[in-house]
Amino acid sequence: MAKDIRIGIVGCGRIATVEHAPALSHLQGVRLAAFCDIVKSKREHFRDTFAPAAELFSSFPAMLKADLDAVVVSVPNYLHCRMTLAALKAGLHVLCEKPMAGNLADATKMVAAARRAHRIVHVNQSLRYSRFHTAIADLIRKGSIGNPIHIRCIRGHGTTPDKGWSPGAKWFVSRKAQGGVIFDIGVHMADMLQWWFGRVDEISAVVSTRTPGIDVPDHVASVFRFNNGATGILELSWAMPTGAGLVEIYGTKGSIRAGFGEKPIELTTLMDGKATTSYPDLTPSHPTSQEAFVAAIRRTGRTLSPAELGFDAVALCEAIARAGATGKAVKVRHCAKQK
Repeated sequence: MAKDIRIGIVGCGRIATVEHAPALSHLQGVRLAAFCDIVKSKREHFRDTFAPAAELFSSFPAMLKADLDAVVVSVPNYLHCRMTLAALKAGLHVLCEKPMAGNLADATKMVAAARRAHRIVHVNQSLRYSRFHTAIADLIRKGSIGNPIHIRCIRGHGTTPDKGWSPGAKWFVSRKAQGGVIFDIGVHMADMLQWWFGRVDEISAVVSTRTPGIDVPDHVASVFRFNNGATGILELSWAMPTGAGLVEIYGTKGSIRAGFGEKPIELTTLMDGKATTSYPDLTPSHPTSQEAFVAAIRRTGRTLSPAELGFDAVALCEAIARAGATGKAVKVRHCAKQK
């Protein structure tokens, strides 16, 4: 019988940990063995709630000396690289919160370290594990709308995260901590566009800051040029009072609209010049991000978001930021495949 996979979590204060801890605690053959946070009450809360026998640590280097197989790195963005590198050096697998890193220089180090260590670095690009987003990917892959022509995605919130879904987390709006809407929301949505439409070659963007008192972008309008000739528009904001969350996808044989009402996906197809609308079901079952991470460690499955994919998501974000800063179109770098 295989022994339990022992996992430690660092960053009990970050909102993402609220997702990882319960998901991992319910997986058979997984033991949450350690919690690490600089705030005592937070690490104690997670122990008491999810794993009463877990060890507690205020120091990440100290936790790395515990009897662990893997760690979840769920801390502010600027710490992702250094903590992931330390965990890999200790021989551990890593589930790293998105974005994998706040820049390509750090992402490059992380990919190289994962390959040298022969360990899993699983990036929590959570849309890759969503039934809704997977259903749309499957429709496009099956040719339901023909060849891709254009995609438009808008995702907005009425406030910054520190005032909204993660109260007090000021690092979200700090340039020094590698915060900002591009690396918060954009890292998901840009990866989604590339997942659905294929390799992005070039990005142009207008980037601005509308919220007083912060030094990171909070409002973005960007244009994507794909390798297959398709185009895309990605709009991101923390400054839309009513919020926004819509996707429109157009192909040579039809279109997909999502996020418009009670039925999550609307598919319109053309046959002999006649349009027919249907409402496809979501993907019946799909592994969660945490299940995929554990399966990859056990070699019974694979991660859909390895370090290389995390690198490419960061590359898209960095291209948006550079395009916005320079006013010029920016070529997108892509991670070299391992030989």
